[in-house]
Amino acid sequence: MSATPEEGPAYLPLPNSVTQYTPPLLPDDAELREAGDVWLDRIEQALAAYGPGAPQVLDLRDASPAALRFLKEVLGSGEVSALAMGSPDVQVEETIFTGLWRVRGDGLDYLEVGDVPRILRERAAAGPMALPDPESISEGVINAPHILAEILARSAKFMDTGETHNFNLDLVPMSDADLGWLVRMLGEGNVVIISAGYGACRIRSTHLAAAWWVQFSNASNQLILNALDIAEIPAVACAAPDDIADSARRVRALRGVYQ
Repeated sequence: MSATPEEGPAYLPLPNSVTQYTPPLLPDDAELREAGDVWLDRIEQALAAYGPGAPQVLDLRDASPAALRFLKEVLGSGEVSALAMGSPDVQVEETIFTGLWRVRGDGLDYLEVGDVPRILRERAAAGPMALPDPESISEGVINAPHILAEILARSAKFMDTGETHNFNLDLVPMSDADLGWLVRMLGEGNVVIISAGYGACRIRSTHLAAAWWVQFSNASNQLILNALDIAEIPAVACAAPDDIADSARRVRALRGVYQ
């Protein structure tokens, strides 16, 4: 993994285009359609039943090979993907239906309806952090300790009140030594998220509760915004309730093809 926020995580490629919803073409195979009709009904019900704090899960481990082929063809790939490192490592991919996620790992394979899958929240969980001893701070590191103190305070406030905050690190006077020290102090957590919804965006958790590196890049993969978000999950990675409701309507319309 990278040593600085500029480099970003090296194991997930950045998208080079924004995904737009296009109704999928349904397979011609009669067996796939029969299996798919059952799963589209389940997916529609799960989307309709969703409410904030009430994710819906559809276990795919017992799905037939025909059903899995159907789902792969029809659900496609959406704007957000993620890697949750741990035991086991878990891959997350949003489908073309916003808020409907495919979650896979060793012994895991399921669809989840929610703003983000719960596994990302669980694996990103971290605790508070103490300021380092001033005598341990390297020579040349001047502004970063003050910035870290503010980040720690904002993290603690979020944990108490839920108040989010954004630090635009491009507007903060920091030397390379400052930035490198800040990266080492906050570290790299267990969750990496890639989003194409607002341009190419890398997100990764840190070792501090509710603190995330958020980095936007242009089409040439050059960093254009380097920020740190204080939030449970950065909003750029989350599906909004209205988008999930739209997905329910889109699945319902897709099912109408069978009628």
